[in-house]
Amino acid sequence: MLDRTRLEMGAHYAASYLAYALDGAPHPFSAAFNVTDRCNLRCTYCNFQSFAGPELDLAGVAQLFDRLKTMGIRRLGLVGGEPLIRTDIGQVIGLARDRGFFISVSSNLTLFHRFPGVLQQADLILTSLDGESEAHEANRGAGSSRGVIDAIRALVATGKTVVGICVVRHGTLEDARRLLAQARTLGIRMHFQMQCLDAPITRGTLPDGTTDAELRQFWRGLLRLKAAGEPVASSIGYLETLAQWPDYRASSVADPAAHCVAGRGFLFIDPMGNAFPCTFARGQTTSVNLLNGDWQRDWDRSTPCSRCTVGPMLEFNLLFQHPVQTVINAVRSYG
Repeated sequence: MLDRTRLEMGAHYAASYLAYALDGAPHPFSAAFNVTDRCNLRCTYCNFQSFAGPELDLAGVAQLFDRLKTMGIRRLGLVGGEPLIRTDIGQVIGLARDRGFFISVSSNLTLFHRFPGVLQQADLILTSLDGESEAHEANRGAGSSRGVIDAIRALVATGKTVVGICVVRHGTLEDARRLLAQARTLGIRMHFQMQCLDAPITRGTLPDGTTDAELRQFWRGLLRLKAAGEPVASSIGYLETLAQWPDYRASSVADPAAHCVAGRGFLFIDPMGNAFPCTFARGQTTSVNLLNGDWQRDWDRSTPCSRCTVGPMLEFNLLFQHPVQTVINAVRSYG
């Protein structure tokens, strides 16, 4: 049975969809709040650490959450950096819980032992799993796999929904099969995210020798694995889009024929309350500070791109373009 939080989220998604379909004033129902840019890891493809600076204190976070609730936001992702690096993260999550948001937390879980109970307040936990320890640490640094599997087991044992996120840098389907076998044993599902390039928040390149043909074969293979019942959280539409992507070294394109939902269905907020249409737009568009500004009034409607391979943004676009099938898949995949 659906609880009140999910029912409210569904109602505000419907209002957001209607505003998008009619090209009305933006009415986002989902937001990702970057609680900190600080991180205890140095992943080869992430550049968030370069943005590290001031962060809202708890009073500012409370003010921001009140504004988001008034705007119609009902799904709130707490992201980073690494959220658990904030010693007050439990209070941040508590403020979100008090306001009735559906809460997801994205964490590498290496600091889970510091706050073993704090994620119990979240509805969904997303964590990084790039493969077995050697592959994971090649991407994320020495020691980055330590304690992660134990943390996942502890969360699943208490009934929490956990989704692993694997960043795809080359087309090795056998690695994906091993990850999915591990996921099945752990009782979680796996989302696969193409490595993001060409934005201020990213760094690095695809490994030398990686070809578009190899990557297309990988994504087609994931489609087959999902159809066979493997615990692939990524939607069919998402996998089909990536299996047909023309150039994986261009993570985003400005296609005048595409009507991106960024800023209309969802938005991204930096640690000081500055909002952008999406994570990828940070550093590329003018922000609106939500503590003293109004998103509907002040956002200039600009985005640096209109189609991309970025996991959450692509899935959200599919949610608005093919709402019925995407909602069904989301319920099955993310509980």
